[in-house]
Amino acid sequence: MKKVLIVTYFWPPAGGPGVQRVLKFVKYLPNFGWQPIILTVANGEYAAVDPTLEKNIPKNIRVYKTKYIEPFSFYKKFLGIKNEQNIPTAVLAENPTNLKQKVANWIRLNIFIPDAKIGWKYFAVKEGLKIIKSERPNLIFSSSPPPTVHLIAKSLSQKSKLRWIADFRDPWTDIHYYENQKRLEISKNLDLKLEKNVLQEADKITCISQLDIEEDFGKKTDIGKCINIPNGYDEEDFYDLNTNRTNKNIFTLLHLGAVNSERNPIGLFEALKNLKQNKFIDSSVFQFVFVGKVENVIKETITEFEIEDLISFIDYLPHQQALKYLEEAAMLILLITNSEKNRRILPGKTFEYLRAQKFVLGLGPTDGEVSRIINKVQSGEVVNYTDKVKIEKIIKQQFNSWHRDLVDYISSKEVIAQYNRENLTKKLANIFDELIIKK
Repeated sequence: MKKVLIVTYFWPPAGGPGVQRVLKFVKYLPNFGWQPIILTVANGEYAAVDPTLEKNIPKNIRVYKTKYIEPFSFYKKFLGIKNEQNIPTAVLAENPTNLKQKVANWIRLNIFIPDAKIGWKYFAVKEGLKIIKSERPNLIFSSSPPPTVHLIAKSLSQKSKLRWIADFRDPWTDIHYYENQKRLEISKNLDLKLEKNVLQEADKITCISQLDIEEDFGKKTDIGKCINIPNGYDEEDFYDLNTNRTNKNIFTLLHLGAVNSERNPIGLFEALKNLKQNKFIDSSVFQFVFVGKVENVIKETITEFEIEDLISFIDYLPHQQALKYLEEAAMLILLITNSEKNRRILPGKTFEYLRAQKFVLGLGPTDGEVSRIINKVQSGEVVNYTDKVKIEKIIKQQFNSWHRDLVDYISSKEVIAQYNRENLTKKLANIFDELIIKK
């Protein structure tokens, strides 16, 4: 069997959407003649932990874990954060609330280039060369964020002469949380130089968003070597779920995943307030359920609109437990980061929502990646965050359909099968095969 060395920072017990792309590739690559070998960190700093994801790892997969220098321990001490507390993934997207936070963010943005995981590079390259010598892989695959993984893979590729695919779950220098951050010109230029070098050196570039290719990576390197492989859903995750049902007593509006200030659905909350005031809904027949970490600014907004009785919060759950809530839902909410470049953002949960075959109301750009895909499979609608009139209209329509027991389970499995993780892994395996044939 052919072998691929996969360089990834996020690996179980890491939880959240970031780990699942690589994990599902690893799960299905053996089906297509490829044996993954994992190079990752020992005891990484993760925003969420989900040991249950380990059941997705195929038997006989060899995982090599190295030590690394992690500045987050100093970051936590500096800010007075307890060691057991997790640091949010999008911490740089939040407005600093005090001087210490501003100083810490400035150091991260200007000193740790390209990211705070750069202290892993030395150890990973050293271990990676040993792995290549003993395992003799056919090629290298790295998946970011953090971009440091690509610097590691580039070094390993150059030293071993193995071909290499760089995978981007998010942009690098063009990522949304840099939009309003002040960085030194020398830091920005160094970051851009590192990115450009990676994009030019990699044999292939894979991205989850077609717009990332068209508007970012494809302008920095040969667009012909950029390939769109979106995230998807794993059919096995839905094996014990009955999504062809809904709660018959309460109309359940559901959001899965963390919510921060960048995705505060003010227009949605205004719509709910109007519906409540007009006595169209109340807590006996309607409930908006958040499953995942919800920041205080969201809860404060809910209090401000006096709709606390319509909202329920369930803290972070292991992935499979969270998906269970799809059974009860009548309608699904997808919040796209509210930023200048949000047209290109494509949340991983989009595809699990599609697989649930229930109406998806997305809040974000109507001409973005999410809108394109939802319209393509006719699974709902994307509305601007501020369009409270349309949001209210859609909720009323879906509520009335639910009340009359006329919920339409849209998008057949055949239509959405293109986003099945196994099918997407086959596409990646084909790229691997082409690269080693052309070597």
